[in-house]
Amino acid sequence: MIRSFTRFVFFCLTAILQMALPAWSANTSEAGPIATYEVHGVLKSFDAERHQALISHDAIPGYMPAMTMTFDVPPNEEMGGFRAGDSITFRLCVQGNEAWIEHLQKVSDAPSSPFSPAAPTVSRELHEGDFLPDIELVDQAGHSTRLSAFRGKTLALTFTYTRCPLPTYCPLISRNFESARPLLAKLGASQNACFVSVSLDPLHDTPESLAAYAKRYHAEGDDWIFATTTDHALHTIGDAVGLESRVTEGRIDHNLRTIVIDPTGRLRHIFRGNSWTPQELVAEMRTAGRAHP
Repeated sequence: MIRSFTRFVFFCLTAILQMALPAWSANTSEAGPIATYEVHGVLKSFDAERHQALISHDAIPGYMPAMTMTFDVPPNEEMGGFRAGDSITFRLCVQGNEAWIEHLQKVSDAPSSPFSPAAPTVSRELHEGDFLPDIELVDQAGHSTRLSAFRGKTLALTFTYTRCPLPTYCPLISRNFESARPLLAKLGASQNACFVSVSLDPLHDTPESLAAYAKRYHAEGDDWIFATTTDHALHTIGDAVGLESRVTEGRIDHNLRTIVIDPTGRLRHIFRGNSWTPQELVAEMRTAGRAHP
């Protein structure tokens, strides 16, 4: 009797531990092999609550160009001894649709500089109910249009670029859009909805490359537009929604913004980062579709 009870307790504890295992220990046989890259960069910030590090990293040969982006960090990685500005090395691990960094090592401390008060920043972000700037776009078919041409439809608009390989960054946003489309259709709300992906790399992302990229995510039909625009227009709409995007000496630096626009052309919601789900996006789109001016 005691032996049976002990086995039962052991079984329960084992099951609980297995459910609690973090994503970093995913079964390699199920998700495929783990590709690893040794990388050098500069730590910009670390979010201890989300276990995410913002790093400006060098180019990763054969994988992606230099850029500044947010990486997931396993909870068992010790980040207490790091501070913003430290030069670091780390290992980037990519497995299927997951990516994380580990083995963080400090190369040198952040350079010291005399204290100077930061200049006050003026927020130019729009508020819910404000109209979006009416920028011009060129879609994957080479057709020119304007944002105002989508009036009458609820829009989900995001910013990505075709050369971004990290599965938890631009590709994740595109996969979320891909998943949201059939969800809207099941709810009978797809007829008056449209998805728009605006490129952050207009120099490289021609209509031809955007068309090829669209095929990866089964974006047939006219309810998902992949578009490019001018640098000026990109910064105009970016400033309106808190998007930070720039190309410096081949380095692409950007954060993530996905916005929901109601049929009148007004801003209804801003998703910051990549932690939102297709279900949350669909819910906001349905709410925006019912909004009144």
